[in-house]
Amino acid sequence: MANKSQFSIVTYQRSPGNWRAAISPHAHSGISIQGRTTVSFVTPDDYASESDAVFAAEKIIKAL
Repeated sequence: MANKSQFSIVTYQRSPGNWRAAISPHAHSGISIQGRTTVSFVTPDDYASESDAVFAAEKIIKAL
């Protein structure tokens, strides 16, 4: 289970009434191997409100 403090969540409105959230891990200092680091991912579904999109993103983070 991942801690949500290790991620940033940015919401955006795809079209009126359709919200999604992008989830990005906070950058870690040090060397990383290219191709092995996830930059970000997006909630798979549209949501009716910004708060619903944030809640869905938090559920995804907890499932990691």
